[in-house]
Amino acid sequence: MNFCPLPLANTSQSNHSGSPKSLVGRILSPDTRAQAIFRNVRIRRGQDVDVIVPVYPDNNTADVFRDMNKGTALHGRNGGKNRPASIFGISPDSTICMTTCSLQVTMQPQDISEARKLYDQLIPLSPIMLALTAATMIWKDVLADTDCRWDVMGLCFDDRTVDEISDKSIRGETFRVRHLSNDLYMSLDPRLLDRYHDAHSAIDDGVREELLHNGMDERLANHFAHLFARDPLVVFSKDAESDATEDTALFEAVQSTIYNTVRFKPPPSFHSDIGWRVEFRPMEVQMTDFENAAFVVFIMLLSRTILHFDLDFYMPISMIDENMEKANRRDAINREHFRFRADPLLGSKLTPTVTKASPEMVLPSDTSSPTENISDPESTHGSVTPDESKGSSTAGPLSSTTSLSSSISSTDNPPVQHSAGEVTASSKRTLPDVELLTDGQPTKRSRPTEDIRNSDEEYNPSHHKDDNNEFPLQTLSALMNGSEAVDPTTTTNFPGLIPLITRYLDETNTLDSTARAKVDEYLRLIGARASGKAWTAAKWQREFVRAHGEYRGDSIVNEKVMYDLLRTVGGMDGRREKGKGRMFDF
Repeated sequence: MNFCPLPLANTSQSNHSGSPKSLVGRILSPDTRAQAIFRNVRIRRGQDVDVIVPVYPDNNTADVFRDMNKGTALHGRNGGKNRPASIFGISPDSTICMTTCSLQVTMQPQDISEARKLYDQLIPLSPIMLALTAATMIWKDVLADTDCRWDVMGLCFDDRTVDEISDKSIRGETFRVRHLSNDLYMSLDPRLLDRYHDAHSAIDDGVREELLHNGMDERLANHFAHLFARDPLVVFSKDAESDATEDTALFEAVQSTIYNTVRFKPPPSFHSDIGWRVEFRPMEVQMTDFENAAFVVFIMLLSRTILHFDLDFYMPISMIDENMEKANRRDAINREHFRFRADPLLGSKLTPTVTKASPEMVLPSDTSSPTENISDPESTHGSVTPDESKGSSTAGPLSSTTSLSSSISSTDNPPVQHSAGEVTASSKRTLPDVELLTDGQPTKRSRPTEDIRNSDEEYNPSHHKDDNNEFPLQTLSALMNGSEAVDPTTTTNFPGLIPLITRYLDETNTLDSTARAKVDEYLRLIGARASGKAWTAAKWQREFVRAHGEYRGDSIVNEKVMYDLLRTVGGMDGRREKGKGRMFDF
């Protein structure tokens, strides 16, 4: 939620000075880097950002809001370019967008190969986890008809010129906004097929050829060349003057302003003990530590499950974009169906019969069977140790067989910060033998061509049918809990992510009884959230506002309602709120 009822300055005049127009922006965003980004977005764009969030149409909502909603489209590779240019509705300043909170988890796999595989498999999961963590439905004291921050932030950081938005760029490029789902996969997995890259992705040909010439494989070269197709939003002089052969400060200046749902993070230098990392970025911060801990642990366990069983979630990028659009909508858990791979087990280390979903696997009981901690007591791999000085956590390389007991705290404090959960590393890695571009010469840029796509010749399984059968529409409950647990008569047999995690925990047997009980409680919450039994934060907040005695049914969240909502949220404790307002009804 974003409570910013302070008035905006005159919005009829452009402001390219870099000073945020809103008073709240000047108060909340004094950071030098943030101010530079705000200024440069406007300068490159040539005008102020145009963001209109559709208003929730309640019983007494003003007609002007209802008219504004007609034809409004926040999402899309065109960044909602067909939206009406209305002065009404909710128009967040870009500085307000910067202050929205997310729940990000960064993991370090064993090596670059494993990191690339995990990066790919997490991309299709992004819209699923965004919908499950939906928590942003109030903008500037108005109820929105959306539940998430993601698309709003995309437009707040939209630096594209008028020509780029209208597909008339003199460079002939198709650009989407910086803050959307990923364009490209990167693994060398033979299950990654050409047809999954079905979206335009601008790349820098010069960067790509330089990387290929110096030994980088084609898929990884495409990934980095895609990043460098964009102008950097902010580069500090100290980074521009740094030695690019010794550290990645200049590279991070480019990467850090491209906001995809999953980020691939190289080691910061040749000499760093930090390895190759994968950052999962779409989730929204929750209202209690219990929920935040649940989702952080869930992503960590799901990542280990993916690697342990070699699961296959590949699907066309365009379908992920469609799922992201649905995930941002109001009450997506109950109102939307999402396309997902029907059989993630084919080609994995499991067979469909092994992980057949059952209610017991979906929602483990509080009295789950105790398991012994069989991890090597001398080993620190996989352990999570709070670093109080940094307010974050540290962890060893992701391994499907390392100890998890120390990763699960006895309290409900999440093992990462709410806004940017960073899990750093302890295993030394080296950068690939590739020379970085340092000559600063302009390079030709173009749309992707067939040669950046992948060959299907190495892997051509007979199970590939038409998209509706291979990637059917499924409910979030079926995706999380398993299709059989939701509907025993179903013809689809999706195993469910929670049963897969349960199978992984049973097979590796690395949790003691206390830690396993805590994990089971987290899984029950997420399973109930996916089924609609437990509400999302967005739905709970919306219903709290609508049930408040001071709310007039006009979509406006007045000061009294705001105060009571914040006081209630501030006093929440997930462990003691079961059954109250359906937030923790599981």
